[in-house]
Amino acid sequence: MVVICSLNCNGMRNVVNLQRFLSIVQDRKFGIVLLQETFWDDGFIQSIKHMYEGDIYYSNGTDGRQGVAVLVSKYYKDKIKCIYKDEQGRFIHVTYYENDTLVNFVSLYAPNVVSDRCNFFDFVIDYTKDLDNLIIGGDFNTSLSVLDRGSKTCHMNDEPYRKLTKLMNDNNVYDIWRARNPDCRIFSWKRISEGKLQQSRIDYFLVSRNMSSFVQSLYYNVTSMSDHSFVIMNLNCTCIERGPGLWVLNNTLLFNEEYVQRVKDIISQEKESELFHRDFLVWWDNLKYRIKRYSQILSSDLAKQNKREYYKLERQINILCEKAASGTVIDIAKLENLKLELSNFEIEKCKGAVLRAKAIWAVESDKNTKYFLNLEKYKQESNAMKELLNENGDTVSDTEEWKNTVNSDIHRISIPRTIDISIICKNVHYDLKLCSTKTLYTIMLENIVEEPVGIELWKSEFDV
Repeated sequence: MVVICSLNCNGMRNVVNLQRFLSIVQDRKFGIVLLQETFWDDGFIQSIKHMYEGDIYYSNGTDGRQGVAVLVSKYYKDKIKCIYKDEQGRFIHVTYYENDTLVNFVSLYAPNVVSDRCNFFDFVIDYTKDLDNLIIGGDFNTSLSVLDRGSKTCHMNDEPYRKLTKLMNDNNVYDIWRARNPDCRIFSWKRISEGKLQQSRIDYFLVSRNMSSFVQSLYYNVTSMSDHSFVIMNLNCTCIERGPGLWVLNNTLLFNEEYVQRVKDIISQEKESELFHRDFLVWWDNLKYRIKRYSQILSSDLAKQNKREYYKLERQINILCEKAASGTVIDIAKLENLKLELSNFEIEKCKGAVLRAKAIWAVESDKNTKYFLNLEKYKQESNAMKELLNENGDTVSDTEEWKNTVNSDIHRISIPRTIDISIICKNVHYDLKLCSTKTLYTIMLENIVEEPVGIELWKSEFDV
């Protein structure tokens, strides 16, 4: 099963916000992400590619606006291929191959201007007419029914709506969320302007009817990172039963007093077991199993509690939005406070995912291997000798003259000289004691011509 998410991110050039978003992508295991209104350019994408382990396919707008992208998890990147992208930052087409099934994904961002939107839908109709297994996701900027508009905004059967309806009929695709929720009112775009709430459902998935059986679920999630909501779809093209996966201890449990005390109690109880003295290794395995099992149960309970709090916040926001859509006056300040709580909840929830994704390294400018290699090369060049002083005290920088200077120094150094061992004994007495004195003495006698002054002191000091 692959989890597909569509989001109009309303601009994502802020690196901190991008970090939060990528941590959510990893935490919620989104396999394919369709983004709209990225506001990216080629330079920005090159600077952030190292923050995401998968592949990024994109179409950027020419004026720093628009922009669509498809983010593909590392687990699916071998199954994804980019087929086409426009030059206006509004349309990108990729294919996904799974179990002999080829799925065509399209991420689009329809223009706000009515005439431009009509022309854009004409292009989409012509491009997708021969595509099978089609899934189109994105911001259509067009509602499909009166239930998709709230407050004072009204649904209109205008030309863009008729073009979009033609697209759905010609390609045999349909709004799968509305088909499964015929009477529900939910809105994917919300904005407070002049103290009034504007809202509509203009973000959705259009899915080929023959693909509907593969869509296990589809839902909306409110987020504080954009004025649009996540549109999330679980697509299952395989019948392979998957295992439970790898369990890893959430180390924040170590700050939970209840957890710490319970683990101590488990250890105390296990120490009373006969295995503690009879077979310690078996006892150790049993202890680890009990602690692991308790950790799993408590982690599951805490995760469920956090989910309940999250969905409670989301439900309260949706209830207020639905009341506003029906004409009831709502408390805008309360709605803003709920959104603030949701934002704080998302930030806290993202901390673990940020750590696991190592995204914080990217934000804090962690450098790649090439950077450190260049730095080391620079240090070596900086520390290299660039000039020498000859015996006359003159500076020599020419490499040919270096040879004469170095040879002269070597000759001068190699001239037999008298060595006063007593001075060495005084200065490096402790270091010499750590050496093999007999070996050191032998090496000295082999490499000097005259017998050192103070040799008797050497022998008496080190018992050679």
